[in-house]
Order: sequence, then structure tokens, then C-alpha cells
Amino acid sequence: MNIKSTNTVTTKIKLYLLIVTILFTASCAKMVMPTGGEKDITPPQILKSTPENFSVNFKEKRIVVKFDEFFQLKNLNKELLVSPPLKKQAEVKVAGKNLIIETSDTLKENTTYNINFHEAIADLNESNILSNYQYCFSTGDYIDTLYIDGLVLDAFSLEPKKFVKILLYENYSDSTPYKTIPDYVSQTNKKGQFSINNIKSGRYHIFALNDANNNLLFDQPSEEIAFIDSLIIPNLEKVELIDTLKIIDIIIENDTTYKDSIARHTEFLSTLKNLELFMFQEDYQKQYIVENIRDKKEKCTLIFNKHSEKKCEITPLNFEPTSEKWNIIESNITNDTIICWLLDSTIYKRDSLIFECKYNKKNILGQDSLVADTTTLVYVEKAKPKKKRRRKEKETNEQKKETFLNITSNIKKDFDLNQNIILTTPSPIKNYDESKIQLFLLKDSTQELQSTTFTKDSILLRKFCITNKWEEGLKYKLVIYPNAFTDVYNISNDTTEINFKTRETDYYGNIILKITNIDTNSIVQLLSEKEKLLRQYFISNDTSLNIDYLYPKKYMLKLIVDKNANQKWDTGNLLKNVQAEKVFYYKDIIEIKSNWDNEIIWNIDK
Repeated sequence: MNIKSTNTVTTKIKLYLLIVTILFTASCAKMVMPTGGEKDITPPQILKSTPENFSVNFKEKRIVVKFDEFFQLKNLNKELLVSPPLKKQAEVKVAGKNLIIETSDTLKENTTYNINFHEAIADLNESNILSNYQYCFSTGDYIDTLYIDGLVLDAFSLEPKKFVKILLYENYSDSTPYKTIPDYVSQTNKKGQFSINNIKSGRYHIFALNDANNNLLFDQPSEEIAFIDSLIIPNLEKVELIDTLKIIDIIIENDTTYKDSIARHTEFLSTLKNLELFMFQEDYQKQYIVENIRDKKEKCTLIFNKHSEKKCEITPLNFEPTSEKWNIIESNITNDTIICWLLDSTIYKRDSLIFECKYNKKNILGQDSLVADTTTLVYVEKAKPKKKRRRKEKETNEQKKETFLNITSNIKKDFDLNQNIILTTPSPIKNYDESKIQLFLLKDSTQELQSTTFTKDSILLRKFCITNKWEEGLKYKLVIYPNAFTDVYNISNDTTEINFKTRETDYYGNIILKITNIDTNSIVQLLSEKEKLLRQYFISNDTSLNIDYLYPKKYMLKLIVDKNANQKWDTGNLLKNVQAEKVFYYKDIIEIKSNWDNEIIWNIDK
């Protein structure tokens, strides 16, 4: 036996297996890109400006700002603001790591200019924003250093108004915001905060404008406005500020003890800080018909874009009514939806009806005027599907089906103890018999007839109310017998039965509210967490309210200062120098729990 030969073969086999194993392992390995280190969170940094920032006696037409990395400009038209505004917008472009600003406009003498990029400058890789970068220069011998800052809020919701313009005027008349570009301009950030920097000494009027067409003028009906109705005079005051510093006191081995040290320094701060402006949309938007609907031949519905204090007048144009009582006009509470019920069959059998509608409109001065509009309502009969039927079945079904009036209600399986039953009819009612509407209390196997009060709604003509003294946690049955209601088309109801149960008292929670510092007419509103109006109360002095029967949910409280006592919130008017009515929100969300009283004292800090 040749031992040397055998060992050689064994060695070759081992080498072969090693090579196969390496190749197999390599084929299974994952290809992973290098991590590249930590994520870049640093915005571009400025290395040099030519001319230097805060230059005086400025006469250049070109500014170059050099950054430490490549960058991009985002939403430049929205973010870039030059104050005072230029007649010809500056041209801004990126060249490598340089920001180039070129101006072709003639600059005012002895004026400080501020070029604010807000959130426009960001790096290329991670879009890290260099927030609120400002380049400042003066055509005179010094830089103006006065400034003002503040906050713009929605006058009704008190939500911050983001990205609205702030306008500052030195010379002001009633027509100024409508026709004149402001002397200084700025813009709010995402939190509604603003600052106007580098203002010269003077007396100013300040406005906030939701500038729809971006021309710095209040010239669109849809634009919102805010203003302070008195002059503002910016100034600086010397203020001593105190900082508390931690300094090392004792070091013992690895234990370090610190002590507080007081550091004092002086700064010059604006006397006009934290101004508040409340933005509103004036109520002279043109009223018009948004939609007309004729889903039934006898029913014509007109929907307007806004509510009106006066009802719409409707005049027929393509027919002559044979009687004065040819229609019934129904409107909702806010008069933004009008239903014309046609009573004459010779009219409602027409496919097309043309009306002239006259409705109220307010001009820019708040004066009333009538506007006439023409509208056409067309009724198209829905095609009935054809079905093949046997002769006998066809003869039976050929008999006309009797039509009944469908009565609906607000009754749910669990009915609230503080509610009344509301019945709604599909069309106006000619007569009704309340004796045919009965409510029973179901106890054991008996039915006890309840003594209820039945009333017709004074505003909504198709609604009826049943009032009863409810007992908690019991079963009831409402029965509406045939011919209880007959509408203007002589259609009556069939028998309707509704079974329901009242809630237990301990399901509800209550708010016991005491409101103080009230000296004028006010509206207290209970809102859902999403600010849906649930209830409201009208008060004129310090008041205690028991807001009961509340579901176990979260709520908000809002107060409206109702200056003109018309029981609604009113917007402002710039020409009349009228601010929107003030609103206040209770500071906390109120969480209601079942069988629990929440006692709240709310002092209105005006």
C-alpha cells in the first residue's frame, strides 16, 4: 500500500472542500451599503457675505452670500420678503455654494432694508432649514434697530394664523390698506408669530392680511384682515436681565458639587412686544345661489353660499299663478336654504320652472341691498325598470298602491332624559289631530297613557314637538295613528309605532359653572372636543350655570362678548373701525365622567 499517495489525495480533497466552503459563504453574504455615519442635522452655515451683512452707505446692486455646503431654495416666492418692499422684486439665484441677490430697483435714501428668507434656505441632502436668515443693509449712515413682534390669531377660533402678511404704515388714511403698499412688511410663522425688524423711529398703523393675490393690498372679498385700532410707537428700553449659572464649588474624587451664581447683563428690548392681532373676514361677500334642486316635482330647493337675515323673494317668470296661494316658502333658521313648495298641480306638472329670486346683499359699508337672480329648475321623471310578469300577477299589481306620509323622529334606542320627541314630516302639513298621537309608559304588561304636550315648531314648519316628563330607565312606546297628519297634497300617514327606553340618570355627568367678570351681553357655548356647538346660554352679568345631562366625553367652553346683543358672533369691519367680537376659551379640556359633577370657576380676564 502506497501511504504517500493516499495522503496526497486526502490533502487535495481537503483543499477542494475548503475552496467550495469559501465560495459558498461568499455567495450567501449580503451586500450592505456603508452607513455613512450619523445623520446630518445641521443647516447650511454662512462663511462670508459680500458686502458684509449690516453694511451702511450701501450702493451695490449685487449681494453674494457664501455657504459651507451646497443648498437649495424652497418656496422662495412664499418665503422671501424684502422690507421696505421693492417695486421690482429682487432676483435671487443659487450658484454652487453661493446665494446671489441682485436688485434693479432704486433704493430709498437713508433707509434700512431687511431681506428675510424665513424658511427658504435648506441643505440638499436632508433639507435642514436655515430658519429666519436675514440680510440687512442701510443706504444711510446707520442701521435702524427698532422692532416689534407679536401674534396673529383667528378672531373666532383663536387658532394661530400662519403665513399671513404683517403690514406697517407710517402715513395712513381710510383707503391706505386698499391702495398703498406698506412701508414695512413681514410674515407670520407656523405658530402665528411675527417680528418686523429694522424699523425707523415713527408712529405707525399695523395690520395683518391673508393676502390671497400676494400684492400687499386689501383688495379681495375673500381676504382676511386684522388691525390694531390705535397708533403704535416702537421704541427701545434698557432692561437688566438676570441669569442663574451653575459653577463648580467642590470636587472630591469623582464627586462634584455645584453652586448657583447670579449673572447680570443689560439689553435693549422693544417696548412693543407680544402684540396680538385678531383676524377676521368681513361680511360683505356677495350672496349667490350655489345649487338648485328639484328632486320632487312639487319641491324646489335653493341653496345659498351664506346665511341671510332676510328671506328670499321668489317670483315666477315662465308661468302666471292662478291664485295667490300657489306656493309655500320654507326656510331654515339661517335662511341659507329655501324650499318652495308648489301647491298648484298645473304648475308643478311643468318640466321646467323659471324663477326670479331677490335676496339680501351687504356692500363693503355693511348696507343692505336687494340682488335679483334668475334660476331654472328642471324635473326629470325617473325611469321605472321594466319587468316581465304573469298576467294574473300583472292584473293584481296594476291596482294603484296607496301612498302614505312617512313620519320620522329623533327617537333612538336609548332616549335622553332632557330631550323632547321631535317629529318631522316630508312635506308641509295642512292639518293634524294630536289626539291620534299617543305616548305610553310600558310597565310590566301594562300600558300607561302619558299626559304629553304637543306643539308645532314656530320656525321650522315641518317639525312638531312632544314634551313629556320622563322617568329614567323605563320603556315607552309612541303610537301615531292613521290620519294624524295630512299634508297640503292630501296625503296622510299610516300607523307608526316606535319602542324605546330612557337612559339612567347616573349615565350622565354635570358641569356646575360659575362665570365672573361679566359686565356685558355674552354667549356661553358648550362645545364638543372638535368644537361642534352643543348648547349655548345668553347672560349679561356674573352667572352660575348648571349644564346637566352630559355624556361621558370631553368638552370645551367658549364665551363670546355679544356687544350688539343679537345672540350671535359678529365679524369686524375695517372701514368702520369695528373689531370682531371678542371670544374666550376656558383653559382646559373638560372630561366628563358618569355620575360626576365638575365644579368650575371661570374668571373672564379681559
